[in-house]
Amino acid sequence: MSKDTLRVVAAAGVLSVVLGLGACSMSGSGNAGASNGGSSSSSSSSSTSASYEAELKQALQSASNDFERGVLERAVKAGRISESDYREANEKYQECMAAKGYDVEFDTDQSTGLMQEHMNTDDNYDSAKANEDSMACAKGTNLQIRDLYERMAQNPSNADEIELVVGCLKRRKLVPDSFTKQDYLTEMDKPEGSSKLDTSSDAFSQCLANPSK
Repeated sequence: MSKDTLRVVAAAGVLSVVLGLGACSMSGSGNAGASNGGSSSSSSSSSTSASYEAELKQALQSASNDFERGVLERAVKAGRISESDYREANEKYQECMAAKGYDVEFDTDQSTGLMQEHMNTDDNYDSAKANEDSMACAKGTNLQIRDLYERMAQNPSNADEIELVVGCLKRRKLVPDSFTKQDYLTEMDKPEGSSKLDTSSDAFSQCLANPSK
């Protein structure tokens, strides 16, 4: 039997959205317009660097091995995690999972350029054990690097992630225009099956995965 699984690290990213752990928005990410593409790109990169500088430094302080430390040291200097480091971190995670007997694959989402993880499983699949092994493999490989890279790609200004999700839900007509951040937190805090939000829908999942889209 083959199915997609939500890895612990991905789940942690979703919980970050649900619990409101995203940092406050930084101002200054202006839109220079198409008339000056070079300036717009430079401004966007600079804004992203400033928005995530503290988080990159904090991640570096908690790096658990030389690989992770090297990636984050480069990221602090450059203001961003490089795509090559992002992909290498995911490859190291994949290799670790393979050594533990898991068939993990990564596909690149053509619309975002981000790597989507899938796990091929059989009838003996133990989700609790898989999550435990996943976290063990993620530590020191892509636990911090994947999360930061994907957040920087999808939320360059480091805006409040819950506000972004609520905005996405409104655009997709999944909630009324009057729906607020507090409404979202209230609904997500309700027991499973009692929330007014259709959290099992593809549209809801897409808003969690890429709320800026």
